[in-house]
Amino acid sequence: MPTLYRDYRPQTFAEVLGQNHVKITLQNEISAGRPASSYLFCGPRAVGKTTLARVLSKSLNCEKRKKGDIEPCNNCPSCRSITSGQNLDVVEIDAASNTGVDNVRENIISFARLAPAGEKFKVFIIDEVHMLSTSAFNALLKTIEEPPAYVIFILCTTEIQKVPTTIISRCERFDFKRISSKEIVKKLSIIATAEKIKIAPSVLTDIARLSGGHLRDAESLLGQVFSLGDKEVTSEQAELVIPHYNSLEAVSLLDYLNKHDAAKALSLINTLVDSGVNVKVFINEIIALLRKVMLGKVNPELETTLGLGLDDELEKRLGQVAVDLDWLDIFLFTRRFLEAASDNKSPLIPQLPLELAVAELCLGSKTTIVTSSSPKQLPPTPTTKSNNIFSRTDASKLSQPINKENKNKSEIISAATKKEKIFPSGESFNLSLSEVMEKWPEFLIKIRKNNHSLSFVLQSCQPCAIANGELSLTFKYKFHLDRVNDPNIKILVVQAAAEVFGLALKINAILDENLEINKEEKRKKLTDSVDNDINVAEVSAAIKDEDRQSPAAVQAELITKKSGGSLGNILKTFGGEIIN
Repeated sequence: MPTLYRDYRPQTFAEVLGQNHVKITLQNEISAGRPASSYLFCGPRAVGKTTLARVLSKSLNCEKRKKGDIEPCNNCPSCRSITSGQNLDVVEIDAASNTGVDNVRENIISFARLAPAGEKFKVFIIDEVHMLSTSAFNALLKTIEEPPAYVIFILCTTEIQKVPTTIISRCERFDFKRISSKEIVKKLSIIATAEKIKIAPSVLTDIARLSGGHLRDAESLLGQVFSLGDKEVTSEQAELVIPHYNSLEAVSLLDYLNKHDAAKALSLINTLVDSGVNVKVFINEIIALLRKVMLGKVNPELETTLGLGLDDELEKRLGQVAVDLDWLDIFLFTRRFLEAASDNKSPLIPQLPLELAVAELCLGSKTTIVTSSSPKQLPPTPTTKSNNIFSRTDASKLSQPINKENKNKSEIISAATKKEKIFPSGESFNLSLSEVMEKWPEFLIKIRKNNHSLSFVLQSCQPCAIANGELSLTFKYKFHLDRVNDPNIKILVVQAAAEVFGLALKINAILDENLEINKEEKRKKLTDSVDNDINVAEVSAAIKDEDRQSPAAVQAELITKKSGGSLGNILKTFGGEIIN
């Protein structure tokens, strides 16, 4: 099979994929007859830098191009010699092989002083220019700054940070971008048609995605796929060379997670594994789709330019699933699948890390999983008997005493595994606003333990309503509202609410600039909550035993007795101490 990227290299500006921001500027300069003396093409590999440099050199030296035209004819002797690489006035130099100052002086500086042999311009295309040594750059600097009128330099690099600023400032810089998957698929289809080989569209899509926006890589992969068949290549044959992404199945799995349908999700995973799907590739596909959803929610333009190139049917299907995904779901799903990808190294059961992630997420969709050092009482379990081996264990068996040896083992296992606490959803249990207000000081103490500044923000808000498992908090200042709406902060609030109120609540922050907050009353309630021994015992996670026995705490107790309680309560509330 011939090298496709050589046989199908673009020969005109119109054939170059993408890079419209570069092509338009160059075409305008050619049309006006005012080309720059030095160009700097920088960007990722295999996106058309050297190709566009050759097209530019052909257009500048084309013998049949009329004034105002921009495209080379590709038929005149000048165009044909440049295309074949035999033109003496278009010199292409690999800087990686000519790094020294002597090479630059001999091959570039001395040669630039000579007039063109037969062309209008003498063009130097220096590929991977960042490989030149510092001395070579210094020697080249003066020639680039004031070249002869007939000399044009085109410098190409993939690492612009290694090019001296003195060189960059003397060039007209263009930043190339990766080519979109849709454009690559279109190009591959043209090549397949020209080669008279029938290939499944899904294979072309997989090649485009695997190439990562690098056209040369995509064309090389297509050449490998062509070698698998004579006149037709099927998806099954292509999987011998390239992995299949199973994007539709990944979208279906996200839909099952959204609907909390663990049975269908696990069944889908095992069906894919039985059919020979690579689990690691499938997990990466799920992560890529979640990234696409995240980008689309932030800004649809980001999703278009940075997301995946999916076909229209898959885009529509993913859009339907993405509507029901909120920010917390996206963050939780992405982080959990990233963990599953890192765990999927060499397990005995390849799909086990993915199954664990799916099971936890289906459960976590209805309940909030948080870490807690203090036990919480769960609602009573149903008494209906079940033969399912995965049903809840009898609580009476769990309450039986265990010997010291088993207890020590259980403590070691508990510390090693860091088991997470599960709280029921607020949608299933009633919680009144008065109960929330009664435990609000305790909630603030819990917040203060994890994030001291956040507790002061929440002291300035007012719980105003609770319904359908959602607690509404009213804020007077927008910067307080924005702070609580931060996804990382909101997770802390949700976790603290679950531990204090015993339910997994959603938090809804509302702005009301007319809100009046009685800070003195709130501070008094908070102080009373800390000063109350019974409340302190109930909120053991907020104030540990060792904290209450610390010198600062003992000092606060003594001052409380002497001063009537005011100063000591302040010290307790804010965790302070008196310095002599």
